[in-house]
Amino acid sequence: MKFFSTTCETLFLGWDAPLLPRVTDLLSERYANGANWDLGGLICVLPSTQSAKRLGELIRERASEAGWNLVWPQMVTVGEVPELLYTPPQTLALDFEQTLAWAHVLQATHTDELQKLLSVLPAPEPLGPWLELAGTIRRLYEDLASSNVGFQEVMAAAETDGERDRWKLLDQLWHAYLERLNSGERADPYHSRLQAALKGQVHSDSTVMLIGTTDLNESLRAMLRAMSSELIAVVAAPSTKQGHFDELGCVNTADWLDYQLPLRDEHLIAADDIGDQSAAVAEVLASFAADPTVDSQSDRIAVGVTDTSHVAPVELQLSGVGITTHRHIGWTLSQTAIGRLLDLTTAFVQRRTWRSLAALVRHADVHAYVSHHCPALAPTENSKKGVPDKNSIDWFDDDWITDFDRLLSDHHPVSIDDVLPGVAKQRHGRAEAIAMWITQWLSEHFGSVSDRTASQSTTQRPIGQWSRLLSNWLGEVYAWPRDSGKSTPPVHRNRTGLALDAAQRMLERFSTMSETLDVPVSGPVALELLTARLTDLRISEVPNEDETPILGWLDLALEDAPALVVLGFNHPFVPSSVTSDPFLPGTLRSRLNLPDNERRYARDAYAMQLMLSSREHIRFIVGRTAADGTPTPPSRLLAAASPEDLARRVTFLLEDQRHRVDVLHSWDAENETSKLHVPSLQVDQCPVKAMSVTAFRDYLSCPYRFYLRHVLKMKPLDDSLSELAANQFGDLVHGSLETFGMSLEKDETDPKRIEALMLEHLDKYVAEHYGDHVTSAVRLQIRQAQRRLKIVAQRQAERIAAGWIIHGTELAIGEADGSGIDVDGQRMVVRGRFDRIDHHPATDRWAILDYKTHGHKPEKKHFKTIDGQTVWLDLQLPLYRMLAPFLGITVPPQEIDLGYFNVGDNANETGINIAKFTEEQMQQAEALIHECIRGIRACKFEPTSDRVQYDDYEMILQTKATSRMLNHADSDSIVEVG
Repeated sequence: MKFFSTTCETLFLGWDAPLLPRVTDLLSERYANGANWDLGGLICVLPSTQSAKRLGELIRERASEAGWNLVWPQMVTVGEVPELLYTPPQTLALDFEQTLAWAHVLQATHTDELQKLLSVLPAPEPLGPWLELAGTIRRLYEDLASSNVGFQEVMAAAETDGERDRWKLLDQLWHAYLERLNSGERADPYHSRLQAALKGQVHSDSTVMLIGTTDLNESLRAMLRAMSSELIAVVAAPSTKQGHFDELGCVNTADWLDYQLPLRDEHLIAADDIGDQSAAVAEVLASFAADPTVDSQSDRIAVGVTDTSHVAPVELQLSGVGITTHRHIGWTLSQTAIGRLLDLTTAFVQRRTWRSLAALVRHADVHAYVSHHCPALAPTENSKKGVPDKNSIDWFDDDWITDFDRLLSDHHPVSIDDVLPGVAKQRHGRAEAIAMWITQWLSEHFGSVSDRTASQSTTQRPIGQWSRLLSNWLGEVYAWPRDSGKSTPPVHRNRTGLALDAAQRMLERFSTMSETLDVPVSGPVALELLTARLTDLRISEVPNEDETPILGWLDLALEDAPALVVLGFNHPFVPSSVTSDPFLPGTLRSRLNLPDNERRYARDAYAMQLMLSSREHIRFIVGRTAADGTPTPPSRLLAAASPEDLARRVTFLLEDQRHRVDVLHSWDAENETSKLHVPSLQVDQCPVKAMSVTAFRDYLSCPYRFYLRHVLKMKPLDDSLSELAANQFGDLVHGSLETFGMSLEKDETDPKRIEALMLEHLDKYVAEHYGDHVTSAVRLQIRQAQRRLKIVAQRQAERIAAGWIIHGTELAIGEADGSGIDVDGQRMVVRGRFDRIDHHPATDRWAILDYKTHGHKPEKKHFKTIDGQTVWLDLQLPLYRMLAPFLGITVPPQEIDLGYFNVGDNANETGINIAKFTEEQMQQAEALIHECIRGIRACKFEPTSDRVQYDDYEMILQTKATSRMLNHADSDSIVEVG
């Protein structure tokens, strides 16, 4: 039926049922003949890839059910239609080629002219900023051209002379851009389409059927109106609403601005943050699953999201309740292993730092490749026999990546090109060898990089050539031989494989760029440019039948699932907004009749009408905050109602505390409270034969954590810090004071001389452990240590003046010295390292001092108060006194001073603080030491129920906030899903 005077046949199929099944009925009625269903003469145009896939599924099912011989139609999305309707005069330029052409034109324009566009222009080099500016101009041009608006028309609509001068310049640049493309034997897509429409060159041998395409841009509509062949528009609306659409089935904006949607209160669900919103999705699916009217219609239930940041939380929530999902919106390449590899490689090649390299080798595929190829990781003869040869840097193991962690955490190097300090080279020679090999490997593919900047690379090639080299490199990383017997990655036909294929297809297109438009750049620059254009590619896996689809907002209007839940019925997600443009403000857009927020509103109001009218089971979740925590008001579509309905619903959404239906998570056991299992320790006999002094504190804190740290040797390793950790800063100060105490000048009395000596020893320690090239934060900490040592020098001079001398520093005792504590007739070996021992010859008094880079007194660190009772927290100083005889100190214990030499942040905190322990407290400490030893021998390693400060084992013992919440979760009213 025709309702318009154009050559387009417009069909209204109603909106009381999903459109795509009715289109399938229409196609079978029109084109099925006997045993044949010939759709070969059709081009079916749909608004999205998902809708095209779904129509294909329905056609396949119908043909199979009827036993017809099917001839497939050509099914395309809106963006693919234009080039099917005309023959371009030349090869159409890629987006990248268009950007390069714009960049060339901009760089060739005099700066005085360009300042009409921007007051601050990029420097002549490098190319990157010019490409960013060119990309901005290209997108501006495409925005206008998609509406068949040229720069001259904008100039005529401008209000001021400055604006008119700007648009006149852009028009001149556009003509130069077209000439630049033509010189490279390329054509601009929008200009070519406009010329084809004006010259009457739009035609197709097939019938073009527009299916649910309600938001075509003006450029395509002009081509369709100029087309001489058959055109059909199928609209999901009753014929009584024909005035709400134009002849091509596109919404008439004005008719939808005051439209009232058939929204009911029960359709809306209020929720708080993204976690609560995701839980609401699971609750709705649980209610749908329990509803027999849903099951009787179909097993298909769809989930819609209005923003991509919703997808991961929903996937996680539904996975927890046993529902497998499929994200039809797919992943961007940046969300895949290929995208992360490109980003990490670009970061390292651009600026070769140890930190960027450590991040790169953590990529699983790089780790596998390096493990297989790097000579520094080849097994030695000893390692082949199972005998580790750790004196050789080519000793093979699978834990080589921790070499980088230790190097970063211990020495904080910055640039790969800087020479490592002596201690670092001695301890981490293998990491250095691996780093040099990786650097050479990448240089072979992307050109050598100078000491500091990627722009100084000596090798320059056209971007097209770099595209081919990058494609080959990706193929090399993912196709290395798998016959070595080492751990190897699987053959990639999963998400990584899809991403690899997509990246290599795009790189192949880039490799055929016009040589005239291409530009020579260095490898690192090319890698950055290509990565930026690859990471926005989208890939999607093939769904399984039992997976719940997660769809984007634009896919929901044509979705035919009988039950639907939409997450994020909020501003600014729906309707989406046309953001402010520095060149095209909203008032100018309106004068030019460009698509604006009203157009978006009309499109989304119609989409919501279809969702509501084509199914009974539908819910819209209105959240109070977005995934990033920002407030999100309800969608403006909520206002498509009477004033009374609107007021009631807003009040309801603000006050609603919905009745929550808990769902059975896959990790729940027999409907019990969700709680992960803490690994148990199976210990039959005491594994501890010797202890350090500091280990007693760990046992007092938590026997379980003591076992993890001191028996299983599970210690944290953090390479993410750019500054010295507290213990490293302590070692920095200790290193200087230790070497000073061992030197011949340790009895020096002049504070200035003492200061100079301490700073000299500090400089030597820094040179050996950190070198001259560390982070700025570490350099600042070194200066802080220097400042503290200047105060220490004053206190040391005062100590010498009082008659004390340094007897020894860093004195260690252990098994060889017979050091230990006898308990119940058995000796526990106790190892100790004493920072400093002072002697006062005149009185024959001794002092055992521990250097501390804080200002706390010993009592604060050794005691804590529980229920009004003072109990021991740390036993370090009492243990030192018990071990004093093994140092050759034979005076009565009461005559030994125990304390700290505090190296604080200011003069008031710096100095010697002698502990004021009573003999009764010391006897309590000795009894507690014996109790610890007995507990260890009895294999008592149960975890404490108390909170542990500075806990390194939160993940194992589940003491983080999330675990505590799970531990106290309410398990009532559970409904099993899936």
